[in-house]
Amino acid sequence: MKMQVFGISENSTLDPLNETALSAAWQEDEVNRWIDIQDATNEELRDLLAPLNLNPAVQAACLQPHRADRVVSTQAALYLELPTHLGWDQALKPYISILCLNTTIITIHRNDSHSIEQIIRDLSFDTPLYAKTSSALLFYLLMAIGKGTVGAALEVRSEAELLDQACHEHPDNLDPKEIATLRRKVSHYSAVHDDHTYCAGILQTVESEAFRVSEQSHFYHDMLKLTQLSGQIIDGAESRVVSLARDYELVLQRRVDNRLRFLTILSAVLMPLSLISGIYGMNFNDMPAMGKPLGYLVVIGAMLGTAALTGGYLWRKGWFE
Repeated sequence: MKMQVFGISENSTLDPLNETALSAAWQEDEVNRWIDIQDATNEELRDLLAPLNLNPAVQAACLQPHRADRVVSTQAALYLELPTHLGWDQALKPYISILCLNTTIITIHRNDSHSIEQIIRDLSFDTPLYAKTSSALLFYLLMAIGKGTVGAALEVRSEAELLDQACHEHPDNLDPKEIATLRRKVSHYSAVHDDHTYCAGILQTVESEAFRVSEQSHFYHDMLKLTQLSGQIIDGAESRVVSLARDYELVLQRRVDNRLRFLTILSAVLMPLSLISGIYGMNFNDMPAMGKPLGYLVVIGAMLGTAALTGGYLWRKGWFE
């Protein structure tokens, strides 16, 4: 288990603290803290949270190894589950549990989270919170995780645009596996964003000791608007990938059409030859050119001439284009 404890300084940035255990007394002092817990077993997490005397529903949600309750709100605690843009290729999608208490934010994740590490780096230097409160930290966490999802979706859109250009310039070199990968990514990002939007909407209604939206309604209303705008961006990326998939389907259809056209031309050229061969395969003695010294060459010449005429006619009609 890895645990990091930070206090919110007078400058609204993070200061590392040397505390190694949680305490219920934290809710009574004036220090606003952020505790980040990574890779804790259920036993370690249960022992760590025990001094906080959490509501049983909140504690059960914190101890769940997999996603269960996206939002649990009580008078003394607010629990949120936020998936991240990471792990699009994993069966069990990674997520971050956020426990919001009166003056303390606890984040719990069971694997590495680049989003959390980046937030710690940003807040440890020159990116201050809008206020020296746990609610301001929660706002920053939600915004930063949401920005990561939108950034990943924009990368998918850029990849789709490059593939679309390649599809028009060199359609035969397009790899369908790349399109399938982009579709899986953008589908994951869209589902992650839906969860973020749900949490942002729920927060507009929470009034408790742990979180009061009325005290920072301006920021959280703006967050909801930005979430809706982010949804439009992700929808645009998804539409771009769907359009690319349709273009590739047209390329495949064109390949099939070209093959069918080739088979049709081949059948049209060989049909007269098959007819002549069938006629001269009959068991009659008085057929034209039968018994003549040059009869065989005449028939072969007629067959080749018929094939040339048929091919020339189809070429003039544009079948070879």
